[in-house]
Amino acid sequence: MATKTGPRPFSVPDTPPRRGSLWGKLWWVLIVVFFLVIVLPAILAEMITDWMWFGSQGLAEVYTTRLWLSVGVFFGAGILSALLLYLNWRIAWSFARRRAEFEGQQEAIPPRLVRWIILGTAAMLGLFFGLSMADEWPTILLYLNSVPFAQTDPIFNNDIGFYVFGLPLFRMLRGWLVALVVISAIGTAVIYAIGAMPQIGRRLADMQRRANLPGVPRRSESDSAFSLLGAFDGRAGAHLSVLVALFLVLIGFGYWLDRYDLLYEGGGVAFGAGYTDVNARLPAYNIMMFVAAIMAVLLLVNIRFRTWKLLAGAVGVWLLAFVLVGGVYPWFVQQFQVKPSESRLETPYIENNIAATRQAFGLDKFSEREVPAVQSVTPQQVRENSNLVRNIRLWDYRPLQDTFRQLQVIRPYYTFTEPDIDRYMIGGRLQQVMLSAREINIAGLGAQQATWENQHFRYTHGYGAVVSPVNEIVGEGLPRLYVRDIPPVTDVPELRMDRPEIYYGEATDEYVFVNSQAIEEFDYPSGDDNVTTRYQGEGGVEVSSFLSRLLFAVRFGDGNVMLTPYITEGTRVLFHRNIHNMVRTLAPFLAYDGDPYVVIADGKLYWIQDAYSYTDRYPYSTPDSGINYIRNSVKVVIDAYHGDAVFYVSDPTDPIVQAYRGIFPQLFSDMEAMPESLRAHVRYPEDLINIQARVYSTYHMTNPVVFYSKEDVWAIPQGPEDTSIVPPEAYYVNMQLPNDPKEGFMIIQPFTPRGRDNMIAWMAAKSDGEDYGEVEVIRYPKQQLIYGPRQIEARIDQDPIISQQLTLWRSSGSQVVRGNLLTVPISNTVLYAEPLFLQATSGRFPELKRVIVATGDSVGIGADLNSALEVAFKLRPGEIVGADGGGQPSGTPVPGATPPPGGTPSVRSPAEITASALEHYNRAQQALQENDWATYGREQELMKRDLEELARTYGVPTPTIPAGPTPPPSTPSP
Repeated sequence: MATKTGPRPFSVPDTPPRRGSLWGKLWWVLIVVFFLVIVLPAILAEMITDWMWFGSQGLAEVYTTRLWLSVGVFFGAGILSALLLYLNWRIAWSFARRRAEFEGQQEAIPPRLVRWIILGTAAMLGLFFGLSMADEWPTILLYLNSVPFAQTDPIFNNDIGFYVFGLPLFRMLRGWLVALVVISAIGTAVIYAIGAMPQIGRRLADMQRRANLPGVPRRSESDSAFSLLGAFDGRAGAHLSVLVALFLVLIGFGYWLDRYDLLYEGGGVAFGAGYTDVNARLPAYNIMMFVAAIMAVLLLVNIRFRTWKLLAGAVGVWLLAFVLVGGVYPWFVQQFQVKPSESRLETPYIENNIAATRQAFGLDKFSEREVPAVQSVTPQQVRENSNLVRNIRLWDYRPLQDTFRQLQVIRPYYTFTEPDIDRYMIGGRLQQVMLSAREINIAGLGAQQATWENQHFRYTHGYGAVVSPVNEIVGEGLPRLYVRDIPPVTDVPELRMDRPEIYYGEATDEYVFVNSQAIEEFDYPSGDDNVTTRYQGEGGVEVSSFLSRLLFAVRFGDGNVMLTPYITEGTRVLFHRNIHNMVRTLAPFLAYDGDPYVVIADGKLYWIQDAYSYTDRYPYSTPDSGINYIRNSVKVVIDAYHGDAVFYVSDPTDPIVQAYRGIFPQLFSDMEAMPESLRAHVRYPEDLINIQARVYSTYHMTNPVVFYSKEDVWAIPQGPEDTSIVPPEAYYVNMQLPNDPKEGFMIIQPFTPRGRDNMIAWMAAKSDGEDYGEVEVIRYPKQQLIYGPRQIEARIDQDPIISQQLTLWRSSGSQVVRGNLLTVPISNTVLYAEPLFLQATSGRFPELKRVIVATGDSVGIGADLNSALEVAFKLRPGEIVGADGGGQPSGTPVPGATPPPGGTPSVRSPAEITASALEHYNRAQQALQENDWATYGREQELMKRDLEELARTYGVPTPTIPAGPTPPPSTPSP
């Protein structure tokens, strides 16, 4: 009898399953279209246009080398990673599938889908591995082009090149392989676990049943764990044993590398391997490396026995060795052997650190000598060093930048960057100057002017530069301008500019189109009209073809590039115009000084950018700013008109730049190829001397006992607590070192003892000719006092006349800007000079109103350097040959003043003395009207001395001098 069944559920068994809704498919289509239409074209456009720009620099091969290396590493690492992951997971799935078939289990997921999941996951992870490795091409290429340093480390006796070029590559490869093995092992274990789920379920049920039986002893947790592991097939154990063995081999390789990393330990009395590192940690790493190797062999043996206990035991032994040998033993040696006699045991390692640090930062080439300290500069020493005094930089570059902008910007679409300091032969004499390029400032265009056409076709370049001597003052405290106005006007032939246009600079960044036949560029303003021009240079990339326009429209994200009618035959596009961006695009593997400077040479404008090769892998060298080796190995010269960038190798002995030159021979040129007109302006870079000064403040100590106690650490002088006062910093000056027959352009950095404010030493780095790079350190005896910058600032603040003048200026609504206090070594002592600038609180137009000089116990203030020196030395006007460098001192010195050299001075006539007294009286009255109490007091004192000289020399009774008005108190009354 047939059994009656209920209604069948609704089903369509013959209809294939739906594979996704229409919206799901549409999303995938949108993602693919977005990638193909937006992302991929943008990437390709940037790559192609960059290649074209490198070609315009004559460096297309540099770009293609970098591109193909990056692409090659990406595909090589990605494909190999994906292949290894796929093979391991496919093998694991095959074993798990065979076991399931043997046990009669039905597959929950179709085999084809599993294969696609494995392949897709492996490919995705391979993509990530490839991307992470693509940027590592410099590590690979540096190793293949490595150059020996011809110096070895003191522990392993390896060449330094092994640590700089080899060790980073080995670390990179180990990290990649460890990640690959770990991810592969995790995926393999998951696949085996999924395949063993039925067995694991049965064993768990059996364990639960046994636990509920009376009288049956309970299993330990370890036995339970091994019982569950037994659910896995023996082939799973063999497979995982191989992977764990590979992991242990890589761990052992890591211990081999860790031995060398001991040379970078930073926790001891000195950087680098110390006594505990060499005598405890190094043997521990060797033991751990041996243990890891033995464990790897045991796990390979486990392929035959296929037991989980051997696998777990191997890992347990390794962990035990890690704790005891790698941690406990070194701690015991440090606590109970090293600490009781640290200075004696660590001495050889301190010596290693001192020697390596001095070599890595170039300090071993410094020359050092001690000179007897003299407290005060004398007028005679000032006269003997008149050229040095004449080149004291009174114009601080910070307020001078504002002054340049007020005086010489001319139009709001120009701007000045921070003035640079350089020297030029002017009239046969080396003159230190400050100069700043007048660059285009698109942001300064008005709302109606800031059209797309103006920004990209008309306002394309800056124009000329402003040049002023470092210490000359004209008018009401303004700089004298050697070069000024638009077009540039100058009376100095050495500073003429035949090509003043600036298409590449520090503030220039907007892309522009030049040499259009349909529109001319704005050149410079001239009265009511504007002068126009067309670019005649060879910079940039030609963009007249349809394909070029399309590429640059995509690169800039600007459809106007395709629509504008102003792009004609021969039109070029200039981009990468900011020199900071330019050099980093051309050579991103170098570090760059923060202050590129503009140079006038052969009637054209150039930028000089200092570049450094560096590393943080120099053994035993103490790091500074994240590096422990640096060389100023490259000088980059950029033509401000054409945009050509030439990388001159200034230190061909540096192995790192030699390695890069082996990779990119087209990029670098010999220093001898630099034109002489430019070589005359090469200077020792400021960032480098700052780093060297910080390191030298400790590593001038070469005695390990003194170094251990840190009893002679120096410091960079700090400014006063008043944050409105600029702290001291390294600065450039034309000067002559003590006992040195030649004068030269150099950069000075003073030192004080740590925790004290007196001067202890100063270093000078030379910049001229064959002497370039020579650094000399002048030390003063420890037992003698030379005032330091902070002490001088305190003496300035305590001077009643200066304090009254500052208070008066501030109370009248003006802002006083105190410039950088300059430390000027003269003979065996120091002269300090500090400019005072005055500006209205409502505007930034600083004027150099006063100069303060100090030496020893003497402090003086005056309208210029000469007058300040005369006040400090209590001399009459004209007795100091200072900033102007002209004339000879004459006349009778005032009582107590040092007489001028050359015998007895001539005697002034009564008419001369009377005229001088009257002149001082008139100056005092004028200062009184201007509320300038400092000048008023000084002129009154000089007038009084003239009248006393008249009475003393000619017997004329000294007239009674009426008392003048009393200056206001230094602190205003409430």
